[in-house]
Amino acid sequence: MPKRSKEDTEITIQHIMDAVAEQLLSLGYDKMSYTTLSKQTGISRTGISHHFPKKTDFILALDERIHEMFIGHLDLCDSLKTFSESWLLALNKPEFISILKLLFLHIVTTNNANEFARKGVERLYRLIGDKFGEEGDKELEWLMGKSLAYMS
Repeated sequence: MPKRSKEDTEITIQHIMDAVAEQLLSLGYDKMSYTTLSKQTGISRTGISHHFPKKTDFILALDERIHEMFIGHLDLCDSLKTFSESWLLALNKPEFISILKLLFLHIVTTNNANEFARKGVERLYRLIGDKFGEEGDKELEWLMGKSLAYMS
């Protein structure tokens, strides 16, 4: 069998990552599996695990995409009040809640998944702190707590 080109491999990986992103948001991390991904992509479970040996590898590979999706729900162009209101409105959007659940789930897990959550939270604090200062940090803490209470 001829060796696959680098381009073909990249296309396969992108196809897998698109399915992972969709399933993370629709099924959640716990219900997404190599089997569900295989059914959606038509790529064998072995083929998927060749590129992503551990399930946590998926979220690490999607780190930037998930961050952009999350930030896309928030209004960072105006005031701290506008940002806070946009967050509270986003709590009614399934995609935003799915991303929060993914982030909060991985805050309490170990190994690479914890790195994803730590980096995500640090990036969010840096973004809000740079934009709104110390008051932004306090507001973000309040919003995260409010989000946890909202989701329970």
